[in-house]
Parts: sequence; C-alpha cells; structure tokens
Amino acid sequence: MYAMSHMSHSASAYQAEASCSCAHHAAYNGISLILDAIIMASIIICVLICGIGILALAITLLVLVLVLGLLVRNRFDFHTPEMRRRALL
Repeated sequence: MYAMSHMSHSASAYQAEASCSCAHHAAYNGISLILDAIIMASIIICVLICGIGILALAITLLVLVLVLGLLVRNRFDFHTPEMRRRALL
C-alpha cells in the first residue's frame, strides 16, 4: 500500500516538474546556441585577421620585389648617357 501511494506521488511529481524541466532544457538550448554563435564568430574573426595579415605580408613582399627590380634595372641599364658615351668611344 505504501509503495502504491509512493509511486503515485512520485509519478505526479515528475509530471508536475516536466514543464519546468522543458523550460530549463529550452533555456540551456538557447544558451548553447548563443555560445555556439559566439565561438563561430570568434573563429571567423581570427581567420579574417590572419587573412588580412597574410595579404599585407604579400603586398609588402610584392612592393619590395618591385622596388628591388627597379633598382637593379637602373643600376644595370645600358641606355644611360654614360653608357652611350662609352659605346661611342
């Protein structure tokens, strides 16, 4: 008899807490969705920052190569007035 009354009380207690449990579960799902969105945004921001850094490095190297190319070209350019004078002699 005690077992039957205890079972019915515990069953009604579980049923009474079911709506509260669902509300807590929904709240935890909302929190986890927000945290997932924050983590994904952080990953995207880190990738963009790394991409911008790599792009800046590539542009810097390109400018350096172009400047060095122009310096070398001007250094060994055979069409300068001095070279023309030497060729005429």
